[in-house]
Amino acid sequence: MTNFQIVLLSVFGFFILFAILLFSGLIPGLKGGGSNSGGTVVLWGTIPDSSMSGLLDEFNRQNKPTVLAYVEKDPDTLDRDLVETLASGSGPDLIMLPRELIYRHADKLYPIPYATLSKRDFLNTFVQEGELYLTDAGALALPFRIDPMVMYFNRDILSNAGISLPPQTWEEILAIAPKLVTKDSSGNITQSAVSFGEYGNVTHAKDIIALLAIQAGNPIVTPVQGGFKSSFGETSNLSLRSTDEAIRYYTGFSNPVQPQYSWNKSLPNSRNAFLSGALAFYFGYASELYGLRNSNPHLNFDVGRVPQAKGAPAVMTIGRIDGLAILKASQSPELAYQVATLMTGSDFALKLAKQIFLPPPRRDLLSAKPSDAYMNIFYASALISRGWVDPSSSDTSAIFRELIENVVSGRLRVNEAVTNADGEIGKLFEN
Repeated sequence: MTNFQIVLLSVFGFFILFAILLFSGLIPGLKGGGSNSGGTVVLWGTIPDSSMSGLLDEFNRQNKPTVLAYVEKDPDTLDRDLVETLASGSGPDLIMLPRELIYRHADKLYPIPYATLSKRDFLNTFVQEGELYLTDAGALALPFRIDPMVMYFNRDILSNAGISLPPQTWEEILAIAPKLVTKDSSGNITQSAVSFGEYGNVTHAKDIIALLAIQAGNPIVTPVQGGFKSSFGETSNLSLRSTDEAIRYYTGFSNPVQPQYSWNKSLPNSRNAFLSGALAFYFGYASELYGLRNSNPHLNFDVGRVPQAKGAPAVMTIGRIDGLAILKASQSPELAYQVATLMTGSDFALKLAKQIFLPPPRRDLLSAKPSDAYMNIFYASALISRGWVDPSSSDTSAIFRELIENVVSGRLRVNEAVTNADGEIGKLFEN
């Protein structure tokens, strides 16, 4: 058993009992405040303050004498800022916890016990990706925001190639890719089908690789007693590793001898290539829609769900998810829980979704399909979103980069590169 697992088991053992008593009201919050006494709850999050301020003003008017104070944080420094403030003996009551930080900060959070919020109620309320927050002790966070990966496509490129509808499967992309690639007289690619195969110039390369692996049946990381382990290289049946096939598919688009050859390291960043009209398909997040539109108002593009493997038993995409988590540093954990419950309720969740133009992570709200053509796709994608518990975002990014570069350069065979990556991910859980 690793040191992390030992710490989790011992810490959760105490806090399961404490949280049950706390959230059930049998003991008060550390400030002695109950649901009627009010107080100030400090929330750290990465949603722009300009998008939150109006909602928070309304929230505070409706929930006096409770005051919710919001502190906007840079996504790139959220982790460091939290570590530094906790080390100083202070910290917020609530934090918008992204899935990338679940493993790193699990021991700093109050789990919401199943005696307070049952596992069945959690599953019935929130999208499936929200299950990443579930532990034996309870829920580490309540899903608050979800941003699913979608497929943006250039309508002009497809129309010029005689393709009337966007592809629904990865096999279709493989088949139509040769029709979408153009080259100059020297053989250089001037228009690409899809930006797969490399790592450094592919926006969201790590998430795309994870998406393909998850769709192929590999969860990348699986829970074990007291922690997690890497399953990136595990065999999915007697003779085939699903991750190997995902990597072969991804890297095939950068192989000049393959008919689907569409991408290489000399090409610009994939997002910029799409914006310039030189890339047919761009795999990005729902939150990028208006950024793409504003960057090039004349680009004729649309959006669809990410393709699936033909005959796959379940459709899925990958998503970015944030949950409201209660920090042990909170001086009012009971009040923080009450605030988190209100903020993840259907009323606030729907208002937030409209404000930030993203789907809500609640199943009841996703059942009502919006009339907006883009949001309709986003709602459908949120419902099928999946994710994985990343032990260290920067380290796994380096591992995935090395994996792809080893395969593309020919230094390692696919199965060897996947085995190496599996071992390196596993080491991150051994500390």
